[in-house]
Amino acid sequence: MSEEKKLFVRRTSGLTRIIGPFAAMVFGVHCISLSSSGLIPYAWVPWLWPGCDLIAVLTISMIFCLFHATTYAQIGSIYPRSGADYVLGSRVINPMLQFGASFMFTVFTSLTAGALIAWIPSAVLPSFLWSWGKIFNVPHLLDWSKWVSSPTGVLVVGLIFVVVTYVCMIMPTKIIVRILNTGFFLGVIAWVLMYISYLMGNHEKFVAAWNKFAEIPYDQVIPLAQQHGLTYGPTPWWIMTLAGLIMGFWIYYGYYIPNFFAGELKEAPRTLIIGNISSLIVTWAIFTLGAALMYPRLMSLEWMAAEGYLYYNTDVWALPFSTFYANILWPHPVPVFIIMFAFVYTLVNLAMTYFFYNSRIFFAMAFDRALPEKIASVHSRLASPVVAMTLCAIIAAVGVALSVYTVIFVQFNFVLYACLVQLIPVTAAVIYPFVRKEEFSRAPKLVNFRVGPIPGITLIGCITLGYLLWMITSTYLFPAVGGFISGLTVGWFLSFFITGIIIFNIMRYYRLKKEGMDILWAYKEIPPL
Repeated sequence: MSEEKKLFVRRTSGLTRIIGPFAAMVFGVHCISLSSSGLIPYAWVPWLWPGCDLIAVLTISMIFCLFHATTYAQIGSIYPRSGADYVLGSRVINPMLQFGASFMFTVFTSLTAGALIAWIPSAVLPSFLWSWGKIFNVPHLLDWSKWVSSPTGVLVVGLIFVVVTYVCMIMPTKIIVRILNTGFFLGVIAWVLMYISYLMGNHEKFVAAWNKFAEIPYDQVIPLAQQHGLTYGPTPWWIMTLAGLIMGFWIYYGYYIPNFFAGELKEAPRTLIIGNISSLIVTWAIFTLGAALMYPRLMSLEWMAAEGYLYYNTDVWALPFSTFYANILWPHPVPVFIIMFAFVYTLVNLAMTYFFYNSRIFFAMAFDRALPEKIASVHSRLASPVVAMTLCAIIAAVGVALSVYTVIFVQFNFVLYACLVQLIPVTAAVIYPFVRKEEFSRAPKLVNFRVGPIPGITLIGCITLGYLLWMITSTYLFPAVGGFISGLTVGWFLSFFITGIIIFNIMRYYRLKKEGMDILWAYKEIPPL
């Protein structure tokens, strides 16, 4: 008993297993986001891959992500604990390397949560206020949209949303699940209203609505984009596949996050595979139906590319948002308000999922005593890791400020960082049947099935590993998609990673000196439930 106490903070994690398959799916859907990813495909993909069919890109992306989703369901099933991929990589590959990678990932994505929150006042709220002011002739809303998107407005409103997110996230997990479930149904209702809006129009009605509310006439959008450098043409099938391979992580990132809180899942293998895959399929269906109702019925794909190109590459007025297209086709206060409210609500849900999974990774590292034990504490009444959650909120608040006053997020590359840190746990999954033979034989069916003589986890893991390596390579080959890879991009990654390595060794030295215990002992055991 005494030995166990030395290895881990407690005999049990203190967290409860109350998240079932539906809730896991909802977590995945919100991390993919019905709001941010509900805007990105229609605003980014057409001009980033001019000539590619958007529906084909969405579909190819989803298919490749299914392999990754399965691998992460298997990882979470091997050791269904908080920070499951951290637990697997640290036990099978190397504790220090996995700690450095997980520390880097957690700090980076906590900062990203702040940047996502800052996106609410910097882009989403201004577009909604502008739309409402323009459609319903409320001039002062146009002024509000300018203030909200000012540096002061983004900082103030962004920090308010950080506090709102934090308060939601220190609640008991049951309440968090209810808040997220509400957001899921609200987001679906918003999309149904958008479908109805699209169905109410045709090309002529859309052009008339656009010319009534937009500042650039419909017919001038493509010529203006061409003047500013957009080139558009037919695209061979292999370019389409390439686009799908690269855009998957951008559009669908988040379906696998239940892995990070596998210790709180009911029947982890079943919940993980259902949650991961269903969140992918549900969001694919929603976004694909949206695309099918938009083009070519309302506008051409080339026009969508031109509108997105003008918005992201020039100072010319443009608003390539799926919500705006719906609002001008059905300019009624009720659907417009519901769509706007739902998109803001689900953006908060998106930040909530980042807080939730990052807090569990911090929790797992502290539970191994590689971070201060206080971070692994669980509030007696709320049953929530409040200290770990507070740490995430503080880093997110820093992320809001950094997004306002610096260009640091331009130097980050989300896909590059996320893929690099996954190399360790995915490699661990590939070799797991061979280095942990006895464990593998006792593992859940999802983990230990074979395809002929080859373990299924190895086969699928190799495909996932190849996918990750391609994603890393593509960030260099196609910098327009994820941002140019500069020395600072690499430098920030290394600084986060090395900081994690330093912290790990400081904690190891501290435990040895003060307690006579090497924290590496903990990594020879599996954390208790």
